[in-house]
Amino acid sequence: MRKQIVLECEECNRRNYTTTKNPRNQSSRVSYKKYCKWCDKRTIHKEKR
Repeated sequence: MRKQIVLECEECNRRNYTTTKNPRNQSSRVSYKKYCKWCDKRTIHKEKR
């Protein structure tokens, strides 16, 4: 079963995205490089619990 997670910007600490992940395949926290509209650039977004 997939688990819903929230992604938070590393620079401004705003929660911009929600997505899902399979905990069996990715047991650690995930991070993606995504666009932040408050920073106006692509930044690293990490999973917050």
